Amino acid sequence: MTTAAGIAEQITAQRIVLPHADRADAMPLYVNGGADVIDRRALRIAAGADASFDTYFNAFPSGFWRTHSTMTRLLLRLDVEGECRVSLRGAHADGTLVELHAVDASTSQLLIEVPHAGREYAWVWLVVSASTGTVVRDGEWVIEASERREVRPSIAITTMNRVDDCVRLVDALSSDGLPDLIERVVVVDQGSTRIREAIAPVLERAAVDVKLIEQANLGGSGGFSRGMIEALGTEATHVLLLDDDVMLETESVRKMCALASVARATPLIGAQMLSLREPTVLHSMGEVVDRRSMWWHATEPDLVAADLREHPIVKTAGFLRPKDVDFNGWWMCLIPAAVIREIGVSLPYFIKWDDAEYGLRASAAGHRTLTLPGAALWHMPWTAKDDGLDWQAYHQLRNRVVTALLHSSNPLRLLVSSGAQDVNHVLCQQYGSADVRSVALRDVLDGPAHLWTTLGTRRSDMQRLLASRGQTITAFGDSAEIPDKALRPAAPDGVRGRIVRLVRVLLAQLGSVDETAPPTRVRRTDGKWWSIGMLDRVALESAAGDGVFLLQRDRRTAARLLVRSGWLRLRLLVAWPALARRYRRAAPDLARPAAWERAYSE
Repeated sequence: MTTAAGIAEQITAQRIVLPHADRADAMPLYVNGGADVIDRRALRIAAGADASFDTYFNAFPSGFWRTHSTMTRLLLRLDVEGECRVSLRGAHADGTLVELHAVDASTSQLLIEVPHAGREYAWVWLVVSASTGTVVRDGEWVIEASERREVRPSIAITTMNRVDDCVRLVDALSSDGLPDLIERVVVVDQGSTRIREAIAPVLERAAVDVKLIEQANLGGSGGFSRGMIEALGTEATHVLLLDDDVMLETESVRKMCALASVARATPLIGAQMLSLREPTVLHSMGEVVDRRSMWWHATEPDLVAADLREHPIVKTAGFLRPKDVDFNGWWMCLIPAAVIREIGVSLPYFIKWDDAEYGLRASAAGHRTLTLPGAALWHMPWTAKDDGLDWQAYHQLRNRVVTALLHSSNPLRLLVSSGAQDVNHVLCQQYGSADVRSVALRDVLDGPAHLWTTLGTRRSDMQRLLASRGQTITAFGDSAEIPDKALRPAAPDGVRGRIVRLVRVLLAQLGSVDETAPPTRVRRTDGKWWSIGMLDRVALESAAGDGVFLLQRDRRTAARLLVRSGWLRLRLLVAWPALARRYRRAAPDLARPAAWERAYSE
């Protein structure tokens, strides 16, 4: 079973890698035990120590590959220097751990076949027990498959005023051997501060072809659609969409392309999201859309923000039996060019829901989305953003409703749940949010043409509206009203406790407002209806921690917003069948590359 001979038509599915120097704090995602990193592909194990690769980036998700690819044979290849015992281990879907193979090695090249191509195992991994000081290098998981296609992606990056982040990302794509794999990198710059000058040194030394496009700010949908369209005129087989504000594990690009080369049919392949703030925390494993309420949720709610040091992938049920997804966020998603030619590019959503709608549209056309375990990048988690309190609240609701018009037939739960969100904003004194959400519903009622006419303007429109309502961030040093300490209110306990708190909140909302009362500072995570709803004035901390929203209760404004919210939803309910027909007829033209090209030329 162990040989130094090569294998025919082998495909490197996944290399064993170690962290880059700027991500050393993520070591538990790469290797466990006593080991010192030599370089990206090699590590040293002291005599008597063990190194286990039962980790997020280096264990091989054989069960996933077995299900979604034409893999017929799985092998592990590596070089060892020194005397050691090399063990191959596996985890069944039920959590049972087994040793699959073991061999004593002494400075040799090894090629170990996984029994039965890993048919019985969710994960397989390598453990090295060193008898003497041992160096392990150039490990890789190699497969043979019954079918194989060429994969050569074009990379599409949309950036806006994140010059340093974008330059670092393009530099990463120019390293680690990726230029041999990539057709082109397309950077769509939509910022007011252009990156051209800062990125020039990277372009000079880059081994990959980089095309820089400058255009007006048309949001993520406008930038990513431009990247997709640019790829259609090249030899690229796929388009890899990448956010600019990420730290990339470059091996993830290789993994995704390898899976695409042997995948069954033509899936969209996504990467998972790790937290930039806490590098071993997995923030997203892929998303599912509830078609009744038209809201997305995690495939494994219990593992949202799971620290992989505390939830080992080979021992945690959610990682042993990964669930199907409806879409993958466009922080990193590989889309076949053939799918783009068939179903078009993004709808003109500007931001929010473009990735979810595209996944639903692709699925309806017979192209499923896969989120590949062990492929990921680091991204700022959603919990660090105020997208419910800033201009993005407009796009969040508008695009959610449009997606429902296209992909759902029963709007009742959507209208009720989104109405409850309006009530929550009002109780929390976030009147600006309720205002911009009303604009969103009015635009939906105007019909699909508004998606183009408002594409380049609604962001600034909503910023002005929020500013007129006083719902903007006040920096800590800009107001003497901001208290030094934040309130930590106790959440209501149980159903009875919530009912009692709700009654108290409603009574407080009906009472007169003490405009002279100092604001109460509340942490962002504690800014709920059951706490803010009982206060007259609030300094609500921003998610990013850079200031507060200064909010004040107003009974007349609250009543007006609640009435308008209910009236708009009643209008939507009555108009829904006719509106759905209009949006569905318009959708193919909205997603046509030619329509976007007209927008780019304006």
